[in-house]
Amino acid sequence: MRELLDRSLRGDVHVTLEFSPDLWPIEVDASELELVVLNLAVNARDAMPRGGTIEIRAENVPLLDQSGSTKDFVRISVSDNGSGMTREVQARVFEPFFTTKDIGKGSGLGLAQVHGFVQQSGGRIEIDSEVGRGTKITLMLPRSSKEPGPDQHHLVDLHVARRRPASAGSVLLVEDDDEVAALVSEMLEDLGFQVLRAATAAAALGALANGRRIDLVFSDIMMPGGMNGVELAKEIRSRRMDLPILLTSGYSEAAKQAAESQGIKILRKPYQLAELSEALRGAIARHDLN
Repeated sequence: MRELLDRSLRGDVHVTLEFSPDLWPIEVDASELELVVLNLAVNARDAMPRGGTIEIRAENVPLLDQSGSTKDFVRISVSDNGSGMTREVQARVFEPFFTTKDIGKGSGLGLAQVHGFVQQSGGRIEIDSEVGRGTKITLMLPRSSKEPGPDQHHLVDLHVARRRPASAGSVLLVEDDDEVAALVSEMLEDLGFQVLRAATAAAALGALANGRRIDLVFSDIMMPGGMNGVELAKEIRSRRMDLPILLTSGYSEAAKQAAESQGIKILRKPYQLAELSEALRGAIARHDLN
């Protein structure tokens, strides 16, 4: 992820990586882990408006449980020397809809989803923060008894090029956050799609009007600029009935009802590569049936 982090963080933010050479394997979804680490790094960046250092560490940790037996974890931590959190904020950061950022200012994946990823992986998350002295987020992920295969090393082997499948068409990605757009673009390219990105609904409508070939629109729901993803989908359908549309959101309940009233499915954040692939195929298939 070094290249992705370098693109996502400002020049006055330095990243150090400290990994134990004998790290145990863990069994998690690679795309979700990448998004979690990216989200934590972006949060750390935003806590250091005048620059600073983000330290990402990973190490083996055997722990005693209540029965006295040892359970092995890999401890992944993301630390900054930024503004820190008050106790009141720390008490609420895992709430599903709690945020201290405006729309367009965050990565689109809150600590509630990070917490959900860790729980889903059988681990736990810890926060150590002090106002004015920085924050450390620690993920404790259980050791896997399985041996990783050679095709599962894409997170650390920067010299192995990704194998691209045959072209699956062209996707217009509508996402206002640069960090999320970079990661989702990589996922779409892994599935064989060519990606054209628009940061706002207005830019997306402009891209559709300029004659470029677009086979599918994949849009976030929450966007700045006065038009959300559901409204964008409605406007696209009034202009291009031939175009499949898929929406995504981490805040899906109210938006889900509005979208489904128009026959549009929502892919809930965070999503895995296989879930994204299935949702895209489903959007295309539903459109072909109509």
